[in-house]
Amino acid sequence: MIEAAAGTTLFEEGDPAAGVAAILEGSVEILKGGRILTTLGPGSLLGELSLFVPSASRTATARASSSVRMLQWQAEDVRGRLTRHERLATSIVADMAFVLAERLDRRTQDVVSLLRVAGTRLPVTELERFRSRAVE
Repeated sequence: MIEAAAGTTLFEEGDPAAGVAAILEGSVEILKGGRILTTLGPGSLLGELSLFVPSASRTATARASSSVRMLQWQAEDVRGRLTRHERLATSIVADMAFVLAERLDRRTQDVVSLLRVAGTRLPVTELERFRSRAVE
């Protein structure tokens, strides 16, 4: 069980992603480049990528925006349990697929929005420069 006060940084972008956590109470802001991308609440997962990519690192920073209680599991423990419990594995993977699909959809919408603003005829290098400025 992890308990953290509001304002506590739970992990930083680039940290090793050694496990997954489920938010039980409170809310957690996900930040990239100092900007809040989203706020997660009870029932949300953090660090799910570590279950599928053992060498993964955190792709964003997580900060408690209120007091938070979370359950955390080490990635190797979860992978071991999933191999032993097929029904549990199916349920968890289905839930994670939904979460990852939502995130991919949001990123796709972001790219489409950038293309609309920048114009679709810009070379990829120019689009990347534009994206960098837009994120700052």
